[in-house]
Amino acid sequence: MTKISRLHYGLLSALLWLSTATFAQTLDTIAVVVNDDVVTRAELAARVASIKAQYQANPGVLPNDTALSQQILDALILESLQLQLAKRGNLILPEQRVDEALANIAKNQNISTNELLNAVQDSGRNVDDFRQQIRNELTISALQRQIVGRQIFVSNAEVDRFLNSQSGQSLKDTEYQLAYRRFEAQQRDQAESLVKRLNQGDDLLAEVGSKDLGFRALADIPSIFRTLVPVLQDREAVLIEKDGVLHLAQLITKTAAESVNIREYSIRHLLIKTDALFDRRSAQALLSDLRAQILNGVDMAQLADQFSQDDGTKGLGGDLGWNTLDNYVTEFSQVARDLELNQVSEVFESPFGFHILRVEDSRTRDVSVDVLRNQVRNQLSQRRYTDAVQRWQTELRAESYIEMRP
Repeated sequence: MTKISRLHYGLLSALLWLSTATFAQTLDTIAVVVNDDVVTRAELAARVASIKAQYQANPGVLPNDTALSQQILDALILESLQLQLAKRGNLILPEQRVDEALANIAKNQNISTNELLNAVQDSGRNVDDFRQQIRNELTISALQRQIVGRQIFVSNAEVDRFLNSQSGQSLKDTEYQLAYRRFEAQQRDQAESLVKRLNQGDDLLAEVGSKDLGFRALADIPSIFRTLVPVLQDREAVLIEKDGVLHLAQLITKTAAESVNIREYSIRHLLIKTDALFDRRSAQALLSDLRAQILNGVDMAQLADQFSQDDGTKGLGGDLGWNTLDNYVTEFSQVARDLELNQVSEVFESPFGFHILRVEDSRTRDVSVDVLRNQVRNQLSQRRYTDAVQRWQTELRAESYIEMRP
């Protein structure tokens, strides 16, 4: 990590003694030296004021001024260290990324980008400074993904373990409606008799003294029932004794997680690209001829292997496998959507060239498990990523030259 050398520090000290009054006054505004950069007291004051303005409606959530200033100063130090590292790595984001970020901020506030920038200006802030702050935040995020993100991996076994845990069970969105009644120890005979009736079809909610616990996720169910509820059938009751008290619960019903269904298509196609060998007219003419042959009974897979210029499917008879239509470019998916099964399309153009295609089959597939697994994987990855970023920032600061100014 780059640090100010002893020689540079000596020169800096000499300049402090030899400088003019104006120069000394400027240096007096330095709050902290951070490697080759500085954080000024003006920057610190501006950031503190900005944070206070954000919490103006609820100032009680902020710490006292001293603690707040220290927290913000620590954040500015980390910000400087990361921006210096990004600069040394030539990590430069296109201005379009800043524009997109501003548009998203405005969208979340249900205003236009111009209205957002006008509001920034009306608040007394400089619009260019605001854009720079957004640019800095995006740059730091990109740097963190570049350095830390590549280290994050979640295995299938880790996903399985989480899904089998209590938290994982709750993620499946199954909710259980329980009826509950409490009995004292001396009421055991009454409780056991009621359990028998409930398991024969009676409803606990119809009994005096019972309580409807409503629909709850597994994690929100009383702990004494938590391990039993997932295996109970509707209307099944269970009686548990704990600390001299009898607890009776009946599962009224449960709501399973909604299935997530997607429509998939099995498509075969031929692609002819326009190049030095085939101009647009030649490509269309060849495909028109091949289409006519297919309509006359020639095997489309055989023609695809012989003529198609799609390297990914040429040896597979042009078979694209099972995919949703949103996996394809708009021109391709629109043609496929409008075709009947086993109908050969007319010649059409996409950004890749000219095609003909045939939808050979379609199916609806429940991807609830896939969606859930991806949700868990993303959750575990984000948690691991957040922890890794914090460790990396701690190491980065420990390896850097930081001098607090009185």
